[in-house]
Amino acid sequence: MRQRLFSLVLILVVKASICLVTTPPCLPRKIGKQYSFQLQAKNNLNEDDGGYTVKQRLREEIDSPFRKVRLVLFGFSTISATVALYFSLLTIGKSAANFADAPPMQIATRDFGINIASVAVCGALTYREVIAGEKNLERIAKGGQLASLRVRPADGAPQISLSKYRNKFRLVIAAGGEDFISKLAVSLLDVDRALSQVSVRIIPILIDESGRVDVDRGTILWRQAQKEKDTTVSNSIVDFPVLSTPWTEYLNSEIATAKSQGFNVLQSGIGIYIKKNGRVLRRATGLPNWDQFIGTMDVMDGNQFGRPRF
Repeated sequence: MRQRLFSLVLILVVKASICLVTTPPCLPRKIGKQYSFQLQAKNNLNEDDGGYTVKQRLREEIDSPFRKVRLVLFGFSTISATVALYFSLLTIGKSAANFADAPPMQIATRDFGINIASVAVCGALTYREVIAGEKNLERIAKGGQLASLRVRPADGAPQISLSKYRNKFRLVIAAGGEDFISKLAVSLLDVDRALSQVSVRIIPILIDESGRVDVDRGTILWRQAQKEKDTTVSNSIVDFPVLSTPWTEYLNSEIATAKSQGFNVLQSGIGIYIKKNGRVLRRATGLPNWDQFIGTMDVMDGNQFGRPRF
């Protein structure tokens, strides 16, 4: 009886493992439909998949090509450890009932403890892999959202999406209240030429009390702060946001994180520093320390060490 039960459990484990690595003939028809479009990804790469597009999921697979393999291995190990835990629990019951073929209680409890530890470790590894994949997907989705945002260059050039700046410029998204934007505009005049030399573009964003981006008011404040100044170089590296709603949606999580850490976003402002490849280098509050920032760019460009890294 025990051998037949073990064989049945083993068959179920193998079937579950096959379901993890194949498309859904082994899944219910209703669930299989949710995944069937993965086979047609080339025809429709923008279709949503659990909150993420297929493009984003394919990008995540490229970034972590062995994540699914690890997930299957860890998942199979968790299932196997759970099966072993079940049988060790049966063994403890038989030992407690003094069955003739039961091992001593000390051995049975030892095996039970080992199996519990195995389930905990394998389950934790599986969970960690799932969470890591979700975080990577969130980062990719955030990067795609950033690339779709549009700006208007201060020198009068046509509107452009930030995706056009990728691999060409570094971006500094500086968001805050009216005083922050005015001070930022004045501080930029002393370092605009140096920033231009290290391929940096500044995007000043005015935030109102409700946390919404005020595009028009922000542009007016910036112009007023630099009034009667030579803004020829400054205008060549500054972009103003276009359309409040997409920018507000992008900054919502950033503002919420800063507020949860006790920062007054309107007064101190927040800065998001974007690398040329579109990834976030770092986040900081307060006015940028331009001299330190420019020095960092020199190092990362390889000007001091001879090897580009950023």
